[in-house]
Amino acid sequence: MNKPKAVLVTGCAGFIGSNFVKQFLVKFPSTQVVGVDDFSTGRRDAVSSTVVFYKGSILDEKLIKKIFSAHKIEYVFHFAALPRVSYSVEHPRETSEVNIIGTIALLEASRDNKVKRFIYSSSSSVYGGAKKLPTKESENLPDPKSPYAIQKYIGEPFCQIFSSLYNLDTVCLRYFNVFGPGQYGDSPYSTVISAWLESLYFPKKKKGFIEGSGTQSRDFCYIDNVVLANILAMESKKKLNGEVFNVGYSDMIKISFVKSLIEKYTGRKLVLEKRPSRIGDVKNTCADISKSKKILGYVPIVDFEEGLRRTIAWFDERVK
Repeated sequence: MNKPKAVLVTGCAGFIGSNFVKQFLVKFPSTQVVGVDDFSTGRRDAVSSTVVFYKGSILDEKLIKKIFSAHKIEYVFHFAALPRVSYSVEHPRETSEVNIIGTIALLEASRDNKVKRFIYSSSSSVYGGAKKLPTKESENLPDPKSPYAIQKYIGEPFCQIFSSLYNLDTVCLRYFNVFGPGQYGDSPYSTVISAWLESLYFPKKKKGFIEGSGTQSRDFCYIDNVVLANILAMESKKKLNGEVFNVGYSDMIKISFVKSLIEKYTGRKLVLEKRPSRIGDVKNTCADISKSKKILGYVPIVDFEEGLRRTIAWFDERVK
């Protein structure tokens, strides 16, 4: 494909957005990257100096109009969200405004400005507790268990509607347990990995805990794999029309194994407070990525253990 002239990255100061920008610019150094973030969950120091940056909310209609009129945006990567499940339970209206209305506002702006493709960040949380593992998109109907999960799910049919009604090409990527450098332990996106490493390296700031027996497992997906999936979704020559794709590693890693590896790689003892299992917590997750592989060409490039080593190296740097 031709190199895009300009792309918009919402949530460019967040964990996923900032990692995406950094790696995207390595591959497409001549592309103008326009970013927007209101720092509700992102960090100012994560914004690349090469980004044309706008501080503000995706709910700010004037700002969004200004961005699209000032730049000929060809692709939109929509990472911006209020992502914490617990926060969505406490604030369903506020999170719905950002996660649903904000997404629709961006879809409208993309339609009106003839964007080539809108790449939507969805979540594996839309499955609830998937009945079949590994989880295929077609075999597991959405069954969201939190306001955040339903907000993420609602964005998907809106993407599909904008494709069918307005001919705006869209694609929805359902991420599984993303982790890696740049994910702080107190981040809304933080996995058990970053939370435990935060407690290990900064014990005065955070106390580590484990919920349940530790036998539950997750499909941990290193950040570089998520970045790759987004770039492949942009590059695809197919008309995607709101299709949904799993983005994971397709492996089940037990939480207890995560603890043992962290102790092995850091040489430190991870002391964790034991807590009961969370009500409604999913026992196991595992993505079937065969559809992503077949249609997008997605093959994960970093496995769990290598990703964990790189994440630990980043925490080592933080304490220096």
